[in-house]
Amino acid sequence: MTNQYILAHDLGTTGDKAVLFDLELNAIHHEKVSYPIYYPIEGWAEQEPEDFWNAVKRSTNEIIQNANINKQDIIAMVFDCQMNCTIPINQEGNALMRCISWLDTRASIVTRKFTKGLIKIAGFGLRQLLLFLKVTGGAPGVNGKDPISHILWIKEHKPEIYKKTYKFLSVKDFIIYRCTKKAVTSRDLGHTSWMMDSNPEKFVWSDKILKKFKIDKEKLPEIRKSVEKAGDLTSDAAELLGLMEGIPVFVGSGDLTSAAIGSGAILDNQPIVCLGTSDWVAAHTSERLKDLIHYTGSISSSQDNYLCISKQETGAACLDWIVNQMFKDKVEAYKGDVKGLYEYLNSMVISSPVGAKNLIFTPWMFGERSPLNDPKVRAGFYNLHLNHSREDLLRAIYEGVGYNIKWALRIVEKLVGETKRINVIGGGANSEIWCQILSDILDREIVQLSEPDLAGARGSAIIAIVGLNIFKSFSEAIPLIKIKKEYKPNSNTIETYQKLFAEYMKVYKRNKQMFEHLNK
Repeated sequence: MTNQYILAHDLGTTGDKAVLFDLELNAIHHEKVSYPIYYPIEGWAEQEPEDFWNAVKRSTNEIIQNANINKQDIIAMVFDCQMNCTIPINQEGNALMRCISWLDTRASIVTRKFTKGLIKIAGFGLRQLLLFLKVTGGAPGVNGKDPISHILWIKEHKPEIYKKTYKFLSVKDFIIYRCTKKAVTSRDLGHTSWMMDSNPEKFVWSDKILKKFKIDKEKLPEIRKSVEKAGDLTSDAAELLGLMEGIPVFVGSGDLTSAAIGSGAILDNQPIVCLGTSDWVAAHTSERLKDLIHYTGSISSSQDNYLCISKQETGAACLDWIVNQMFKDKVEAYKGDVKGLYEYLNSMVISSPVGAKNLIFTPWMFGERSPLNDPKVRAGFYNLHLNHSREDLLRAIYEGVGYNIKWALRIVEKLVGETKRINVIGGGANSEIWCQILSDILDREIVQLSEPDLAGARGSAIIAIVGLNIFKSFSEAIPLIKIKKEYKPNSNTIETYQKLFAEYMKVYKRNKQMFEHLNK
């Protein structure tokens, strides 16, 4: 019997990670192809859709070549992607403009459509809020970072593009269209567009919301389950990708929901922390839960349930920033040795004392979404002194991300219940010291998975395997997901971290007016 494989693509913010899995969820080989993000105007964040497609073509061909496998052994293809991005395409599948990123806040000027009304709650007009809550179980942010706001911005500011648009697609759905010529999306992406009725047994575009905001339904893709087949790989796409024509391409999901599956915390009410470019805290749940004030709530998951999530804009991205600004010498010295570079950085963090000599970092480098929803908030180092070293600044970033995650965990646990054990995924979870810092700050046992940065692709592979009916349920994947190490809170750090977290929680209120004045 020949080996059989699933090819999963994790289309993230900075690049496409293609991973080849066998049917026991072993990662046989993976390739990463990076692509840029552009910031042409203050508040804008864009990417070239062709970069996504070129990355998929290159990584797929490199997988086949470097893994030394027969393309006939790949039995399915599946994608996950950065969520809340918008690409308008024509019927040929060509993008009509750059992709509007989830980091982009240009559409904040059109969210006035959500905030109209004499009575306001959490910045929303009462009527609009009640409509969104009834239909979607949540509401778009006033920062304009959601697809409904992107589409309204295009309609208002680029009417010629809106008129020409055949479909508005997410990143993975753009790639699926190139592969199959089918315009489909998953329930989770439909949900976070804030145009889908997410009530149980519904999961369809909401005629009420589309009519209210004058968005044309025919310009939206068909909503399907993540485990459903989107279509078969066309002959043209197969030739470009080096694959067999006709293999099934599954609908897949957004990267958050696929990573939640790949974390192994598949059962209800099991919290997950992701330390990726952005970070988040989530748990699967059987019902729609929400905390509107803290912009936390349930979205449709990759299963037939929901994922209660608090998503934060910049997590490990803060580490990337300080590395590029203050450790250029080390980046050059470790050129090509990424693992060696991060081992060096971890050793520097260890050399700084717990609490980084009372230095506090707030990781709001591109605004924030949850638990505070404010596009104007910015990051900062607080209580900086002449005796602080760059080692202290580095540790403060690790800890500051931890404080922000603790804030989010408090909100999520109020909705799903407390736990003593949390699975941690994402690239940052490769760091043992970061996992220990999280354990100490959160006062929870932290479970570090093997290959935590492959959780998104692993979750996508599970989706495809369930879709192929090889797994009868998602829970069959749990025993196949490997644990690398477990961390317990260090009692010696509790007093320091409690003190610093208490001060951390006061920073936003003390500086809110400044953020408002400086970042209009």
